[in-house]
This record gives sequence, C-alpha cells and structure tokens, in this order.
Amino acid sequence: MPALFLPTELVVRYRAVDREVVGSALVDTPRHLDELTGDIARRGVLVPLRLGCNEEFGVLDGNHRIAVAMRLGLAEVPVDLVGEPRSPRPGHAQPMREADFALLKGHL
Repeated sequence: MPALFLPTELVVRYRAVDREVVGSALVDTPRHLDELTGDIARRGVLVPLRLGCNEEFGVLDGNHRIAVAMRLGLAEVPVDLVGEPRSPRPGHAQPMREADFALLKGHL
C-alpha cells in the first residue's frame, strides 16, 4: 500500500522524543540533523515514517525525519500507517487523540 500523506502537526504528536532537544554523541548530533535537513530540503522525505496506532495509543518510527519536517515547515509527511495490538503497549507510546484516530481508522 502506498504511503499516506498526513499533516505534520498530527504525526509529531506521536514521536517518542524531540530530536531537536534530546541528543546523543552517536547519531543525534546537530550536524546529523543539519545534513538530513539539507537532504530532505533537496529531495523530500524519501522513506515514509511509520505510525503504528490503535484507539488507545500511537507510536512513531521516524523521530529524526519528523524533527526535520518541523524544521522545514513541511505541511505533510509520507507515512506508512500500521494497526497496533493494544498489548503490549510500548513504553514510548503516546495517547491517541480521539480526533486523530477518527481520521486514521479508515486507512488501517
């Protein structure tokens, strides 16, 4: 199934961390995000983010890409939407907003 284009402001609610704030010496350096920003500015988001969800929670894989999308002011990002079982609930899961799930459930 092709990726959906979802509003960036919806997708960002389900990130595990804000990569602009939290960093490590391994991959979350300002230089890494700067390089990714340049690449996405030139070519767009080539690898869709993965948003797993159900009516209780959402989990995002793509914290670097969503940080860059926010930097660039992208209105939408490509997302592979996946239904998640209710259990086990990942520790980094974010509560699902009712309005968000109403928009997403038709695509699961």
